[in-house]
Amino acid sequence: MQHSHRTPHTSYPTSRTNGITVFTRRPRPFCLIDRHLLKEMAASFALGLGTFTFVLLMDQMMRLMDLIINKGAPVGVVLRLILYVLPFSLTVTIPMSVLLAVLATYGRVSSEGEAIVLKTSGLSLYRLMAPGVLFGIVATFATLWISALVQPYSTSALKTLTHQLYHTKALTGLEEGVFNTEIPGLAIYVDHLKKQDGTLQGILVIDRRSQADQHLVIAREGKLLNKNDETGTPIGLQLSKGTLHISSLDNPGRFRNLDFETYDLQILSGGFLAETVERVRQGKELNLEELRTEIARLKNDGGKAWPLQVELHKKFALPIACLILSAIGAPLAIRIRKATRGVSLALSVAVAVFYYILLATGESLGSRGRIEPALGVWFPNLTLGIIAISLVLAEGREVFLPVRLRTLIHTAVSFQRSALSSKKSS
Repeated sequence: MQHSHRTPHTSYPTSRTNGITVFTRRPRPFCLIDRHLLKEMAASFALGLGTFTFVLLMDQMMRLMDLIINKGAPVGVVLRLILYVLPFSLTVTIPMSVLLAVLATYGRVSSEGEAIVLKTSGLSLYRLMAPGVLFGIVATFATLWISALVQPYSTSALKTLTHQLYHTKALTGLEEGVFNTEIPGLAIYVDHLKKQDGTLQGILVIDRRSQADQHLVIAREGKLLNKNDETGTPIGLQLSKGTLHISSLDNPGRFRNLDFETYDLQILSGGFLAETVERVRQGKELNLEELRTEIARLKNDGGKAWPLQVELHKKFALPIACLILSAIGAPLAIRIRKATRGVSLALSVAVAVFYYILLATGESLGSRGRIEPALGVWFPNLTLGIIAISLVLAEGREVFLPVRLRTLIHTAVSFQRSALSSKKSS
């Protein structure tokens, strides 16, 4: 007697309908369908993220090109600036890319008829949406990490580096024969400049930074003054063989003349450099704990904490938008049925523009105290959430029927269709 030995399989029984595989049982989590959809969404997400981020950074690119061309900033420094700008851009482009990925993936599934076959096989819309929602959850946590931890540091570093760069490059970028007024309160004229060794000849400096008096410095020679021997960062000018004229702003007739052999004109002093690092930071540069502390301090002092409250809520509202948009994508794509990648791109841009218009409006009203900051920031998420729930309920009505009843209905419909086809053939 021969005994047949059957090897257990991890997959579920399937049947073929018009050349398409139909699952006769509910697939397990992370089955072949899930892995296929997640892989396809990851590819579309990467494409959308690169495209949207590049478009969003175009405005910043023009400013950075000004630093390279007009200020002579090194390419390495500009790359650092781009790296600092990137986290803020990602908090905007990740939700858009999530919507594009879900729309493109489920649009293809719907357009090729796979969604109808899977739903007919007993796979509910909720189960079909599971990979997209999971993708949105992962994107939500990634965006939350960037928004709460990475962006405050990168924004602070961006503003500090840009502030220092404009001032230091104003020194190294001095031009001959013109008044250089890049540094506020200073006008520097150089008759001749040797860029090989950084020496200056024929120098005139008008210093209006003091509120009490005005300094006029005339020197025969000069050179860039560095902070110390270990760094090449210029912080001022070392002038030689000249005259210093000091006039009082309150009494123009009162002035003093001083001759000098060497005079150090401090422009970026140690205190100034420390001030750029330890300056009063704005809301986008504060982390969650710092925002909460500053909001509590302003409320206790009777100040206006609305802008900081808006920033605090935005750090959570933008990540949650990823989850909401992922829930919108699947039913919307299935309803459209012909959501190609181009259509998905147009839809994702349209929904994103609608969302960010609502967000910008609510942020503006909330920052001025016209409405509650929380309402202004969360209203776009609430609006899209209602749209998502409506689409899911409209597209997945059969989910509320018992499983056996749905099976009987599908069996009856199939029997009726086969009976009609047999009558026509006879």
